[in-house]
Amino acid sequence: MKGKSLLLLLLFSLTFMSCSDDDGPQLSSENKIISFKISQNGQDFDGIINQSTKTINVTTSDIDLSNSIVPTIEISNNASISPSASTAQNFSQNVQYTVTAENGDKAIYTVTVNSSDNKITAFSITPHETTFSGVIDESNHTITIETVGLEQNSTLVPQIEFSQNATISPNASDAQDFSQDIEYTVTAQNGAQTTYAVITNNTLFSDEKKILSFQFDIDNEIFEGVINHDNLTIFLITDKDVSSVAPIIEISENATISPNSDEAQDFNSPVYYTVTAQDGTSNIYTVNVSKREINSTIRKCYVRATSFGRVTYLDLSQNYQLYLENDTNSYLLNYFDTETWVNNGVPTTNFYFYFDENIETALDYKLRFKINGLTEAETPYEIDVLKENAPEITSANQLSYSYNDTLILSGNNLLPGLRIPANANVYQYNSSYVSVNSNQTSLTFPMTINPGMFPSWVGQSSPRPTRVNIYHNGRYGDSIVVDFN
Repeated sequence: MKGKSLLLLLLFSLTFMSCSDDDGPQLSSENKIISFKISQNGQDFDGIINQSTKTINVTTSDIDLSNSIVPTIEISNNASISPSASTAQNFSQNVQYTVTAENGDKAIYTVTVNSSDNKITAFSITPHETTFSGVIDESNHTITIETVGLEQNSTLVPQIEFSQNATISPNASDAQDFSQDIEYTVTAQNGAQTTYAVITNNTLFSDEKKILSFQFDIDNEIFEGVINHDNLTIFLITDKDVSSVAPIIEISENATISPNSDEAQDFNSPVYYTVTAQDGTSNIYTVNVSKREINSTIRKCYVRATSFGRVTYLDLSQNYQLYLENDTNSYLLNYFDTETWVNNGVPTTNFYFYFDENIETALDYKLRFKINGLTEAETPYEIDVLKENAPEITSANQLSYSYNDTLILSGNNLLPGLRIPANANVYQYNSSYVSVNSNQTSLTFPMTINPGMFPSWVGQSSPRPTRVNIYHNGRYGDSIVVDFN
């Protein structure tokens, strides 16, 4: 009985030991990446896992892989992964993950992320310091560029932006002739290709290079230039000082002008303006300014003197009035015997006028033609007028004179000097030829000096009305008209 009990105890012990070995902990050897995913910008990109080669390939689009991304990774139960799945990675290059099974077995996976992006994102060309950007149509894979003046320089290196990690052909740094349609092929990292057609719509540079208007604004008065585009000339008439004038100039659109219109010029001589069109061609205009002025008058006289005068570019038939003025006085004068003619293309009018005896003595008078109160022409010099002791002729001893006659004038304050314009010459006689009595009431001049004063002596018709002027010490006085034979 006792032996039987020992046997049972032995069998129980063996059974218990056997059960303890079978029920011990079994550690897993699973070390797989079951799924791998990159999510960005609301998109999920699943990796393709090859368990044999332990590789994971992910194809993405519209993601900047140089930015750190936290992937979503599923691995075997009870396994661990390094680096941690919660660690952001730069997937622009391969990333390795080590998966360690519960039992310590390791598996190394290599993750390769390839972009499918093959887009041109920006395209521009700069032919002449102006950049023209293309409009990209992703549906039709076209790039349209609206240019101006591309014909001036069409072979250019474009500025191109395209997908990261993609390549482009032809090379973006190669110059192309954009007067022709060009194609660019963008190859993604995963080999996918897109071909873009670059189309340029060019507007030719303008060849317009005209001066459209040319004006002077002097003393709030506008003077308009007359433009001849065939001869490239501008003609302007004014009575103002033009030694320093900045004109008002209008030129063709997109053209430039040199010198600049805001630069003052001296228009007493011709001034040349170069107008350059947008296409680089140019015209050179010559600006000629003529002064509408009174000249050829006497500059020093007594009252009662009669003077010849000449005015250019003024039509005296338009009721112009003649004034002798300075800052203090203004006198309306009578002018007469007008004669209009053209002198080297310049409209010119000759006239005569009389210095009234009521004019006060002054050294600074100017002669001015006015209409409606506005001065249209004036003398560029001042006129010296003397009122005191002014000579006065009351009569002559004859109405008609021939060579060898004696001219005797009666009057008051007469002076020993004469000036006689005759037969296109001016004859001047001083006290060596002209005598005046002591009380200055009688002047005597023997006409025995110059027969050329008389028209019959030079083969011209006679008698001819001739003006005889008192002239002494450079100052004109009263005059009388008599006939010379």
